[in-house]
Amino acid sequence: MPDDWIRQWGDPTLRLVAREVEQIDDILRRQVVRMRRRLAAAGGAGLAATQVGLLRRVFVFRLGPDQAIEALLNPRVTAHAGERETFHEGCLSFKEIAVAVERPRAVEVEGYDLDGNARAFAVEGFGASLLQHEIDHLDGILTLDRATPAERRRAIRALTAAAA
Repeated sequence: MPDDWIRQWGDPTLRLVAREVEQIDDILRRQVVRMRRRLAAAGGAGLAATQVGLLRRVFVFRLGPDQAIEALLNPRVTAHAGERETFHEGCLSFKEIAVAVERPRAVEVEGYDLDGNARAFAVEGFGASLLQHEIDHLDGILTLDRATPAERRRAIRALTAAAA
């Protein structure tokens, strides 16, 4: 699988807002299979549809390196902790660059699996960071948008150098 299958920083597709999934069909199932394979090959924790050029509200993820890769359709944060934490988030669209962002340290996320069953996750720490990060992708938001101005400048310098 070519490395350019995952859209990289600067690609305008990463800024687009994904549409709700209205129907679960064989096309969506095949797209999710390909996303799972790409995530596994990249050794990542999450991959949003917008990162592969699909404008559908779906992402694949695994909460731990030994856990199965799951898909979540039409995800939304339904509750979050008042306490915030700084996470150093990697992103498959940013290659090796991690960005420090502040987010709620715990969230509840709801969505649907590929069989149309409701799913709910109550996560904290890494899991909270991961699910919020992937939902942001579906909304056209990048970690750079959530970083402090100084952190944004640092990350953009690193991304620019890596792209050269």
